[in-house]
Amino acid sequence: MALFASCKPQKKLAREFVSKSRDYKFMVLAPTSIFKHNLNTAIVDSLGITDDKTRDSLLWEQSCFIKNIDDSLLIANYILGFEKELANYNVKVYDQGSSAAFMQSDSNAWMINIAQLELEEEDYEYRDETEYYGYVYYHDHLLKAVNVNSWFEINELNSNDGKNNVYYATNTITDDLNSSYDFDIFTEKVVYRYDIDSLDLPGLYEYVYLLGRIYATYTYDYLMNKYISQKQGFPMKKTELLRYYPPNGTFFQAGENRFISLDE
Repeated sequence: MALFASCKPQKKLAREFVSKSRDYKFMVLAPTSIFKHNLNTAIVDSLGITDDKTRDSLLWEQSCFIKNIDDSLLIANYILGFEKELANYNVKVYDQGSSAAFMQSDSNAWMINIAQLELEEEDYEYRDETEYYGYVYYHDHLLKAVNVNSWFEINELNSNDGKNNVYYATNTITDDLNSSYDFDIFTEKVVYRYDIDSLDLPGLYEYVYLLGRIYATYTYDYLMNKYISQKQGFPMKKTELLRYYPPNGTFFQAGENRFISLDE
């Protein structure tokens, strides 16, 4: 009951923010390059190579993805997803080619700078397990994986607060594993079947487009929760942070689906 009572005025303020969304303007700034790392260092470590330049060169050549990624294409997909999703929130979105018009804004104008984008390639150890009649059955897989790490600077145009508001988000894409355990009650044997759809570059480009869309929702939610905090006169607790779903106009708890502040 107490939680419900505390959420009610916050949701009222959230609706107030949504009703003003058409007055908000966003400029999205893309990163100029991508930091890329191969975290599969076992072979290089076993050779005892300590020279950084030689290590980096070997790790680059041994990579499956990062050496073949087209930075411009990946960044373009990321930004396309970000800008298209922001537009679903009834806000005005400016690209970098419209900076002059954006800079003339007098209020509710926000710079969304994707300050750094990092890709980390690694092998991901995954245990697929189940239980039948008190016995645990498992199969270990070594899946290809790419971590996508993003840092965002979110600042109001012409703000005098002097703060550098930096936030972080990370997600991982892996080979797609489809599997099943079948238990034969007559033989009391377990049969394990699986199929792996290997991660490839087109799948990675599509994934960052989807991440762009997800992080656009995080951006809107961040500003909505900031608005609520300012209006109520004290910051929202992490457990109170809200998300907004435009298709049906509903609000729900953000949980872990949000930006991470660097001071967390």
